[in-house]
Amino acid sequence: MVILLVSAVWPSGLAGQVSLHASIGARYSTSLVKDSVVVPIDLRPTLAPVVQLGVRDAFPGPWTGDATLDISHAGLDRRESGSSVSTGSATNVALTLGLRRSLGHGVAARLGFGGVIYAASAPGVFNQGNGGLMPLVSLSGAYAPSVPIAASHGLEVSVQYDLHPFMTPALRSVGFNRPQPVHRIAIAVSARVLGR
Repeated sequence: MVILLVSAVWPSGLAGQVSLHASIGARYSTSLVKDSVVVPIDLRPTLAPVVQLGVRDAFPGPWTGDATLDISHAGLDRRESGSSVSTGSATNVALTLGLRRSLGHGVAARLGFGGVIYAASAPGVFNQGNGGLMPLVSLSGAYAPSVPIAASHGLEVSVQYDLHPFMTPALRSVGFNRPQPVHRIAIAVSARVLGR
C-alpha cells in the first residue's frame, strides 16, 4: 500500500526506484530515569524486540533517502539498592527521515533524524502524560552478504545507535528539570518486501 501511494504521487522515473523494507531484531536501552538523592534509583527498559518498516528511494550515485517507522515494546524495571522490581511496560514508536550511503562491498551507513513517543501500561513516570514527541537522532551501519539469495531478497544485518532525551510531566512535577539522555542500540535483520 505504501509503495502504491508513493508510486501514484511521485513521478514514474522515481517510483521505479522506491522499495519497501521490513526488519526485526532486539534493542538495548539505557535508563529512562536516574536519581541518587537518597539511594540510587534507576528506571530502565528491558531488552526489547524491535520491528521496523522503511521506504527507500535510490538517488543517482551512492545515496538513498528513506523514511523508517520503528516500534518496540519493553518491560520497565526499577532498580533500587541492589534489587529490581517490574513496574509495567512501555511501547515506543519512532519515525525518522534519513540518508543512506553505500560504502562498497555490501556495507552501507545511515544518518537519520526524527522523533519518538512513548505509551505506557503503568502509571509512575507516565501518570501525567507521556511527554509528547521527543527528538531523536540515529546512526546505523548495515551489511548485505554477497550471496545470491541475500541479493535477490535484499537481506541485510544492521546495527543501529540512536539518542533521544526523555522527560515527562510527572518527572517535572517532582523536581526533575533536565531530560535524561537515552542511548539505544539495536541489532536487526532486514529484507526487501517490495520494489527493487
